[in-house]
Amino acid sequence: MRGLGAWIDGFFSNRRYEAELNESYARVRVDTFAEQYEGTEADAKVRLHLKLPAMNERLRIEVLSAGEAEEDTSVTVDTAGPTASDLALDSITAALSYFFRNDEERSISARVGLDFDGYEPNPFVGVRYREQVELNDDWNFRFVQRLRYYSLDGLESRTAFSLDRALPDDMLFRWEIDGTWLEEQPNYFYGVSYALFQPLDEKSAVEYQVLNFFQTDPHRLDQVTLRLRYRWQVWRDWLTLEAAPQLTMPRAGNYDPVPGFLFRVEMTFGG
Repeated sequence: MRGLGAWIDGFFSNRRYEAELNESYARVRVDTFAEQYEGTEADAKVRLHLKLPAMNERLRIEVLSAGEAEEDTSVTVDTAGPTASDLALDSITAALSYFFRNDEERSISARVGLDFDGYEPNPFVGVRYREQVELNDDWNFRFVQRLRYYSLDGLESRTAFSLDRALPDDMLFRWEIDGTWLEEQPNYFYGVSYALFQPLDEKSAVEYQVLNFFQTDPHRLDQVTLRLRYRWQVWRDWLTLEAAPQLTMPRAGNYDPVPGFLFRVEMTFGG
């Protein structure tokens, strides 16, 4: 069960997998996204991880380009609200993580770093805890709690609960709730997501997503997104392509569906 979930998280480069991956690698993503009424945008993002051999390889350095999201608790929900780290996506981030423990059952780590946006750095410090419990041969429970303090934005708390269910033909169903609290925001933002992962072979897989975004002041459903992600490794293991059509139904648009399409070229070296 855990082996299937780990393979899927690694293949889809899920953030919860990358948050605990203490290996050296460099990744470049080139995204092209088109959405009705908004036109087409393209950007490139870079992530660099360096595992340090000192202190039993418990240290990790990260450098993230502008637009590359930090590690967070979310699996399938891109963001459950405007978190401090999400608001800093236009910044370059440099961070150092130390893992007190990092195995299948539990991960405990501390993180310090800087967001650079223009001339004013935004230092932060935080801790992250993850517990994973295999309920039986088919069900796996996961809990993640992250606390972080930003000098300019104050305290941020992110909490996630997820359940994985193994299905025939190596398919995996995942249900997750991901919530965010910000010191400077009156709302509590959270997402409820459902995902079905279907490996096609060793080089390709599909993820079917239903993403629901909420906030609490007043309590309302802000957006629903239906998305299909198809990823396949081509030529070499370091080159992955992704195509992801989606329908977004925002509250601001009376939940009328808005089609969009993402095409991604992803190159990973090392790891």
